[in-house]
Amino acid sequence: MLKDQLQGKNAIVTGAASGIGAATALRLAQLGMHVVLADIKPGPLNSYAAQLKAQGLSVEAIATDVSDEASIVAMADFAEERFGPIHLAFNNAGIAMHGTPMHQMPMQDWQWVIDVNIRSIAYSIHHLLPRMLRHGQPGHFINTASIGGLQVNPAWLTGAYSMTKYAVVAMSEGLAQENKDSAIRVLVLCPSAVATGLGDSGSRPQRFGGATERPEQAFLAEAIKQHGASPDLVAQRILQAMEDPEEFFIFTDSSARPVIEARHQRIQQAFDRTEAFLQQVR
Repeated sequence: MLKDQLQGKNAIVTGAASGIGAATALRLAQLGMHVVLADIKPGPLNSYAAQLKAQGLSVEAIATDVSDEASIVAMADFAEERFGPIHLAFNNAGIAMHGTPMHQMPMQDWQWVIDVNIRSIAYSIHHLLPRMLRHGQPGHFINTASIGGLQVNPAWLTGAYSMTKYAVVAMSEGLAQENKDSAIRVLVLCPSAVATGLGDSGSRPQRFGGATERPEQAFLAEAIKQHGASPDLVAQRILQAMEDPEEFFIFTDSSARPVIEARHQRIQQAFDRTEAFLQQVR
């Protein structure tokens, strides 16, 4: 039983003040884990942590900018000081970058989406994973990518966003290969639309230009409101995947399956054309 595995163990969840992070942190705490909640928004973060503590759950909160390496180190140190060895890292924090053709994107937005969505995972790999491997106990290292990590949505102009999520998928696949003989299991979450505040740009740090609004992705809020799964459903799906040793990609629905299958078919056709070409020139 998953509860028996997690009871009394320690977790870090980033992006934990709302959405998938908040729902998953709650579920993990209800299973008996000690959970460090990390988020860039201290107000909502501390308020949510207080709610969970009022329910008798073992949580602590630390304001964390996952795009900043020193902040990740401080988060890891905080978790070990408060609860002890880290057994689960859910690297969930991320931002959207939808609705703008890539050639029109300001370079500071390129830097922002790369640092939050890619560098944050690299920092976690460098600063959290070694601590988890060191204690030798079973654990989980879970990265949030997106269904956009397997396809680019032409209607939503997700080139820059998908680029970062493709990277998360690749890093997760590499980590799973590198750690297959360790006690740490790697999973990658690739959700379709989820009813969260993904499109909010109010938390952009000053070094990337400060809080902003991106009206070009305003459609995203309405789309995920109408079609998005609930964060709690996603949290339940994550827990189910943790129980199944065959799981690696965690999907939340199959709506994108035809698009991804068509992409794979296009790749296969490219191999076929290459083989035909080589037959001609040999």
